[in-house]
Amino acid sequence: MRTFLLRLLAAFVSLILAAHTFADDQPASISGPAVAWKFNTGQEVVSAPLLADGVLYCGSKSYGFFAIDAATGTLIWKLDAKFPVSSKAAIAGDLVCFECGNILTGVDRKTGKVRWEFVARPFRPIASMDLTDYHRSSPVIEGNVAYFGDDWGNLNGVDVRDGKLVFQYTTPTQRPIRATPAVSKGMVFFGDWEGEVYGVSLADRKLVWQRTQQDCRPYYGAVVSEFVVQDGLVYFGSQHDVFAPLDIATGQPVWTYVEPKHSYLPATPLIHEGRVITATTIFTNSVLCLDKGALAWAFKGEGIFFTKPVLQGSTLFVNSTNFGGAGHLYLLDVADGKLINRLRIEKATASAPALDSERVYLGAGDGCLYGLKLSELTKPSAPAP
Repeated sequence: MRTFLLRLLAAFVSLILAAHTFADDQPASISGPAVAWKFNTGQEVVSAPLLADGVLYCGSKSYGFFAIDAATGTLIWKLDAKFPVSSKAAIAGDLVCFECGNILTGVDRKTGKVRWEFVARPFRPIASMDLTDYHRSSPVIEGNVAYFGDDWGNLNGVDVRDGKLVFQYTTPTQRPIRATPAVSKGMVFFGDWEGEVYGVSLADRKLVWQRTQQDCRPYYGAVVSEFVVQDGLVYFGSQHDVFAPLDIATGQPVWTYVEPKHSYLPATPLIHEGRVITATTIFTNSVLCLDKGALAWAFKGEGIFFTKPVLQGSTLFVNSTNFGGAGHLYLLDVADGKLINRLRIEKATASAPALDSERVYLGAGDGCLYGLKLSELTKPSAPAP
């Protein structure tokens, strides 16, 4: 018995050591003068880092959730999670919360101590619906309630003050919800893996409208992005070749754009001066700027785009991946899509960037979170081939 316990302890220690040395054993995903610092999380980083008050909050496939000093890249605290963390965190006052494995966890921002934990269902999560499923429904906080979707078609609302369930709507399909919801005008908007889009009243938890995406190919059409509401329209990306903003009151399309090569449009859209910036995957591999259904400009990149474009001034930051292979962080002029610079990522993931006035923060497949110097990234480069 004693021998068995010693072997079990040795195996456990080996797993811990392996997790902490993962990134050290991998070639650096990003190198060169743009790298200000890198922080080893232990496993692949798919989460988009959240920056608040000089602190980065980010999860990792290493079952860890981290608070990291954005200036130095040093660890402030780490929380051990029950499952790999792929969602983006959300903040309410002195609390930060994140989703992993259909569990929403509320954490004290200063100490890293768990305040509460809401378990949607005590079952092992569906890790990935298919090869392209990088997504989790991340919490969105509105009025002290964090809204997120789970694997059983529930859109949950959890009070961030005590972790109690105060809202729930179950979809007719009961299919996993990978999309991150949006809240506006007393309604919550989201989509599911079946390709259905919903507008639900927060007051009475009743369905106001449901939109079935048209002409989806068999087994595809899943709604996967963050939802964005602006000027009475709800925008979202899906594994479908049609992009169609919906009227928040009726759920009806206001305009449509059909990708000519039938590439998917899964990226979270960015709304800028009435235009929509989104991106595609296979066949096209492009960043697109749409003006009410017409193509204003397109930038052809390398790899597939799942992430959310981020804008600083007139510069657009968007990164690509290729199923764990090489990708790039692209800097584009938002007016015309012209390339400003690009940075190669040897092992890229769907971790969308976060920015401040000095740096870009980005996760990668080598297990590291990188702090990248804006001054280096914004130096003009040679045009892309």
